[in-house]
Amino acid sequence: MEDLPRPALTQGSAIVRIEACGICGSDVTAYRGSNPTMKYPVHGLGHEGVGTIVEIGENEQGLEVGDRVALEPYVPDFTCHMCGEGRFNNCADLHVCGVHKDGMMTEYFSHPTRLCYRLPDGLDFIRAALVEPLTIGLHSVTRARVRAGDYVVITGAGTIGLMAAFGCRSYGAVPILVDVVQERLDFARDELGMPHVFNSKNGDLVEYLKEVTRGSMAQALIECTGAAPIHAAMHDYVWHGGRIALVGWPHGMTTLNQTRLMQKEIDVLPCRNSCGKFPEAIKLIEGGTLPIQKMITKTISLEECEAAIKDMIERPGDYLKVIIDFKTGAV
Repeated sequence: MEDLPRPALTQGSAIVRIEACGICGSDVTAYRGSNPTMKYPVHGLGHEGVGTIVEIGENEQGLEVGDRVALEPYVPDFTCHMCGEGRFNNCADLHVCGVHKDGMMTEYFSHPTRLCYRLPDGLDFIRAALVEPLTIGLHSVTRARVRAGDYVVITGAGTIGLMAAFGCRSYGAVPILVDVVQERLDFARDELGMPHVFNSKNGDLVEYLKEVTRGSMAQALIECTGAAPIHAAMHDYVWHGGRIALVGWPHGMTTLNQTRLMQKEIDVLPCRNSCGKFPEAIKLIEGGTLPIQKMITKTISLEECEAAIKDMIERPGDYLKVIIDFKTGAV
């Protein structure tokens, strides 16, 4: 814990009192010093923040003091060729909060107004802290060009895999969750209502997919593990002309079977963060049709954050999403 001055208001930014912030798996690896994308040092981790505007100047977004907002944490330069094409998540000089710049696990945070999104009155801050993770899932679904009626294999039933499954459901597609941890699959099926789950440690995934898809195989795959064995075999899980979105950060070097990818003319589409998905995610969570709040393992105070991260390191299987509630305890 560190005492810092309250940030001063600058042009184009708002000062937000953080009300809640999720702990991401990348925060855990950053704490351990094993996150390859981190630029140390930063003041504070955290990129899943929501809060209340306490200071703001003139802005084109129509935001005012007292507005409740979700903060998009990927801060682009708004000037490069990718920004010019509207792909702000792929900015050539991108700075992600809590990774390349100061994070949101703090009482007050300065953030660009154009990356602040007003929250509806009916959406509480704890559920709103799930907006950013949901945008990652939605972006992967968009990258894989998922359409209504598609069968979509999702490898990895952790937080992001489940968010991708929610995205598939919202688009009218059929998610097929694959993992080697049965407890995760049971949770996805029994608590979240996922229609198809499969433990690839206990059977032949290709045969299972043939059964579910009536022999056609899946139209798309969203890879959320970064595991080399999946990369080496993923071409087998989709049909000719299929689309594969790569979301999970790879664990070292991986091998793709380029021959089979070419023979089936499969599109391989790496994913980076999300782009333009915050309004969509806010609307989906507010609507209440996705049981997304069931993914919250527990809420904690800011003082409990370090202890929680240490426990997540020791017992990762016990956690999906932990939310820091800034109204709990005194900082």
